[in-house]
Amino acid sequence: MESTDSASKVATVSIDDKLATVPREVELEVTHLDGSKETVKVRQIPISKFQDYVNTLLDEAASIALYCDKKKDWADTLAFESANAIAEKGQEINLPFYAAWFRRQAKWRDSQNQGAIAEMQKQFDEAIKALHSASSAQPSPTTTS
Repeated sequence: MESTDSASKVATVSIDDKLATVPREVELEVTHLDGSKETVKVRQIPISKFQDYVNTLLDEAASIALYCDKKKDWADTLAFESANAIAEKGQEINLPFYAAWFRRQAKWRDSQNQGAIAEMQKQFDEAIKALHSASSAQPSPTTTS
């Protein structure tokens, strides 16, 4: 369950049956490798881009860029302290929804696996029946000449 304040700047989400308030976006001043500064918004990833987010979890440059709605190579221009700050804040904002998404995905996979396991069990049972019927069949008569 998620609710928002009137300005839509924060969201109240349920995390393990506890309510938590997380910001939808946070402004951070970042420093680039050339010393220049920029103010960026670290945001809650839109649901329509959430699969992109999941695909970037092991690609920190892509995650940082997605948090700020920038191109991936933009992350390479950041000082490490700024990249770390964005990564930390982005996780803080997005982790509650990610955790809930992951639980839903796990339930879906479990339900699909149960169907697959049931199908495999059915095929196994049919194979056992076929083996039993083949072994209990009368041997064919043999002729000798």
